[in-house]
Amino acid sequence: MCNMSHPGRSPKLSFLCSPAPAAASASDAPSDYYEVCQSRYPPLMQESSWTLAAPFKEQHLHRNLSDSIANNYTLTARDLKLKNMKKFKSFSMIEISHISLGLYSPCHLSLNITASLFTKLVFFFSKSALLKCLNRISLSVPAHTPELHVINYTDNQPLTPEEQFALMDLHEKEISKQEKQPSSDDLERYCHYIHNGVREDMLAPQDKEVVNKILKHIPTHIPPSPELERFLARLKEEIKTDYCTGLMKAIVDYVLLDPAERKRLSIQSTPRPFPRRIICAPVPWHSSYKETKSWNESNLFIVNSLMPTLQELWLSQYSHLRFVRTAEVLCADLPLLPAEFQDIIQRHCGEARDILQNKWIPTCASIFIARRNMWLHFAPQRDSDSPEKVESYFSSVAALMSLQLREMVINSLEDLLAFFMIHKDGNDFKEPYQGMQFFLSQILTVKLCVKEPDIVFEPSLGACWDLISHCFQKILQSAEELPKVLDKQFEYICFFLQRNFASETYVCFCGLLCLRYLNVYRKYSNLLNNKSRQDVTKFLEKSPSLEALTEKINSFTELKREIASMDVTVPLAMFCLDALQLNEELCNRTQNLKDTLIEFAVVENRQLNQRYLLFAWMVLAVCLDRCYISVDERLLFFCWVF
Repeated sequence: MCNMSHPGRSPKLSFLCSPAPAAASASDAPSDYYEVCQSRYPPLMQESSWTLAAPFKEQHLHRNLSDSIANNYTLTARDLKLKNMKKFKSFSMIEISHISLGLYSPCHLSLNITASLFTKLVFFFSKSALLKCLNRISLSVPAHTPELHVINYTDNQPLTPEEQFALMDLHEKEISKQEKQPSSDDLERYCHYIHNGVREDMLAPQDKEVVNKILKHIPTHIPPSPELERFLARLKEEIKTDYCTGLMKAIVDYVLLDPAERKRLSIQSTPRPFPRRIICAPVPWHSSYKETKSWNESNLFIVNSLMPTLQELWLSQYSHLRFVRTAEVLCADLPLLPAEFQDIIQRHCGEARDILQNKWIPTCASIFIARRNMWLHFAPQRDSDSPEKVESYFSSVAALMSLQLREMVINSLEDLLAFFMIHKDGNDFKEPYQGMQFFLSQILTVKLCVKEPDIVFEPSLGACWDLISHCFQKILQSAEELPKVLDKQFEYICFFLQRNFASETYVCFCGLLCLRYLNVYRKYSNLLNNKSRQDVTKFLEKSPSLEALTEKINSFTELKREIASMDVTVPLAMFCLDALQLNEELCNRTQNLKDTLIEFAVVENRQLNQRYLLFAWMVLAVCLDRCYISVDERLLFFCWVF
């Protein structure tokens, strides 16, 4: 066999092995050297074509691109035209039944391909009694063929590896007798066309993934060096050379399949490739396999043709369905009140259940009604026959639909879990609180209220967790008690789809520390536990001065301003706290304390003024006693003064 990587060339023909130069232009006459090369080595491919590359034999046929496809694939269809192709109709069910009953003769059927080529060879050698004179051969040395002792061989008897080697060896010898060995001139011309018959620009580029897979075998622990880089460059060049050489050889071999091209290129025969031998292991379980296969076809209903139809219906129309459409929830006006969120979940689950019950199951039932011939033979033919087989068939149908429903439930649970897991990082923020840290849209709105002496959530966090758990349970409940297709077919049977997922737990995510934000209100705890009221009472018992009282009132005014400036809506992970009611309550309590101080100051000033007035009255009375004024004049004077 000739080595294609380094073909040997004759010294006197070395000048002919180089690529033939093309003509300079269409107007210039070809040179003598070009004519010698063309006469010695006729072209294999067209120099110019509408496509990237085209065989030279297509040049004189004037085919369009579509009509050249058949010729490129097989020589027997070289004159095939697309307009002359006949349309073949597929066998109908009636024709197939006629075929199975023998109403058509075997000569009219083109489907007789049950026996493989290897089986035909075995049958040929066994009938011709050649197997008896074969020699046993070694697995590694196919030239040595000792005698085989096989008597009364039948088609059902498995062949040993040695017998298979013997058959393949005989087949190769028969082929070698029909083919001639290539001459030196054939080898020289064959090598020339491989290396020079096809230009590199006509070849398809090599897939980069193939090169990357080859380079992955290079150890990574080798430190980079200039020598390694040169080695990689040589390796890549070798990969490219081997790819181009192999592809050119494949093109030349394909063109030489045409006897006319062999004659035109003066290549009578080519080197035979190294034979490929595949050994099939003997299968002593052949009979049991056939019996099991026959039993499965009659009892294992999953191979029924309606089962893939149901699966295709589910995948094409209903596999995208979810009990909770989380994408729509994310696009809603978040955050929502717990009651609003629960209403959305219930509405989505109800709509999905209606689609399953009013569209999916009736569609499946209509398929079974329209194609009843696929399963009606399982039904009892007489009243005395048992309906076990048809019930078993529809149980398999129910199992398939139950798996489809289970898939929908699992996907819905996973989507809802992923919807909540957006906030899996929780509320474990570092103080002080920064609202920009929680930029994702919250889901639920929770109000902060005062329940002395604490701040409570309304609804409570426990109620929120119950609501989230109820959402998952609602998905499971929506898939319960869906009727089987059997209910739509036979009214006397009432089954329900088995729910295989009830005992499985899918709800698991981290706790959210909403209580940490309440540390912001820690300095206002005196307002919640009435300690501020007690402090004000003690402060007033000491009869503070007007300056101290004014300072205390100003402190409460500043405290109220600080509380009023706090955030009313507090974004956290998953929850949005509504602190409006809490802030108003704290402001009211601060204002009440401030009013108490102001009222105390007013009362104190009133009492002081009354004392001043009494003192003035007494002084005035003394002064009037010393003056001799009538009673009427005194009354007029007091009225004028007061």
